[in-house]
Amino acid sequence: MTDAGSYPITYTGYYDAECRPVRGVVPVEEAITLYANGQPLVSLMCTPTQLEELALGFLFNEGLIAGLDDVAVIELRGRERCVDVWLEHDIETPRLRIITSGCSGGITFEDVTDAHHQVESDLRVTPQQVTQLMEELSRIAVLYHRAGGLHAAALADGEQLLCAVEDVGRHNALDKIAGSCLRQGWPTHDHILLTTGRLTSEMVNKVARMGVPIVISSTAPTSLSVQLAQAWGITLIGYTRRRSFRVYAGAERVVAAPTPGPSPNFGGGEREG
Repeated sequence: MTDAGSYPITYTGYYDAECRPVRGVVPVEEAITLYANGQPLVSLMCTPTQLEELALGFLFNEGLIAGLDDVAVIELRGRERCVDVWLEHDIETPRLRIITSGCSGGITFEDVTDAHHQVESDLRVTPQQVTQLMEELSRIAVLYHRAGGLHAAALADGEQLLCAVEDVGRHNALDKIAGSCLRQGWPTHDHILLTTGRLTSEMVNKVARMGVPIVISSTAPTSLSVQLAQAWGITLIGYTRRRSFRVYAGAERVVAAPTPGPSPNFGGGEREG
């Protein structure tokens, strides 16, 4: 089975001393151009699924829109190689484009070292929730299991995944989450963000813009992402495995699950005389 995210190929598989042709799929990677108010804003290398969500999330995470009320029209054109967004206000096209450390050449207009975010939340998570939610993300990453080579991301409320996306770029996956939540009217603050991608500074910046207090990854953070998470009040969890993980910042939000205690005695016992 193929879809917009996978490309059918025949490759040569080697199995010990035997080799044979195998029909399979690889993830699709294409350049998609985002236009804002009729002007080209940025080209993104991405998996061409949920492109409107990707565009909305990118605009939101770059601080160019505050919500759907800022968007007049959004449409796909040019055989879906372009996303055309018309806003309710003018924007000044940023001149400085920072090439990030992301897969597929991530781009941001913001110098995160100058950003000042603060995420305040009473949300807590248990160790069991951390590992169970990541296991659920791995289970539902359908395109990854079929084609490999993609990143998955999801937003969770602590008990279940609310939405999940996949993309060849880990930054794109976070933007798709933000865009999906904007379209559905779902808040991202006081929720948990899950990702299979490396946690770099620009990833933490996107998390902070979404107001997410807890981010969980299956891999590592960078030194700058840890410093930013500590400064911005974000809990940063990495290297999540079936029974283990590492908390690099905000460990106070990871709490042990309550254990049932003895039933209280409301009568029937002996009185002191």
